[in-house]
Amino acid sequence: MGERDKETGIRSLPGQGAAIETMSRVANLKPTTILDCQHPQVRQLAHDLRGRRTDDRAFLTIAHTYLVHAVRPIYSMNDLQPASKTLQKQRGSCSQRIACLEALARAAGIPTKVRALRIDGSLWYPRFGYARTLVPRELWLAWPQFFLEGRWVDFDEIYAPIVPQAGQAHELFTNRGESIFDAVAHTAVDFFGKTKSQESGRSACDLSSFVLADEGIFDTRDEVFLRAGSFHRTLRGRAFELIFGGRKSA
Repeated sequence: MGERDKETGIRSLPGQGAAIETMSRVANLKPTTILDCQHPQVRQLAHDLRGRRTDDRAFLTIAHTYLVHAVRPIYSMNDLQPASKTLQKQRGSCSQRIACLEALARAAGIPTKVRALRIDGSLWYPRFGYARTLVPRELWLAWPQFFLEGRWVDFDEIYAPIVPQAGQAHELFTNRGESIFDAVAHTAVDFFGKTKSQESGRSACDLSSFVLADEGIFDTRDEVFLRAGSFHRTLRGRAFELIFGGRKSA
């Protein structure tokens, strides 16, 4: 009878699994409004960063390191901004910088998709003090996955598996200083409870208590924010942009 794909629910006939996977990866490579990987600037940067490297994981970590240094972290609620525009501005929010990494990955032939998480706004309270009233009660986070070495790898594990990374981390992610985007390079940012142990339960790196709901996997982040709506266009979102928009995230 064939096997049913756990994520798509599609049952394949014997021998069709590879064909379905290929079709899926085509959908995960296409350009979108946000992930405009066909833009000349995005394509050229991906080409320059790729160089002679054939290893996709090495490309991804080099691209991430480049973005950490080349695109200044700022506050912004505009999750719909195209990656090319963020690269041109050389500044972007955590979500906008993640979109840049996804766009570069797609331009380099690495498929991407995202898991949509609804995150408790209190995760960002340490950054805003008395202005926390401008932070929504919940925020949608499009957490990317990259097709590397024949499997899908979460953004939090592009450098190393998260469990040993949690054990070796010198600092825990608190969201008081550097952004989530920067932190994955050297510490565990665990929204899925991967670092829990049967003996001790929740670990110090476990952020899963901030996850209000897991809305599932989408081929593109565009689909996620189409479903979530545009907070930056609401009254509170406009107020946030007026006060914090463009300010350095620190």
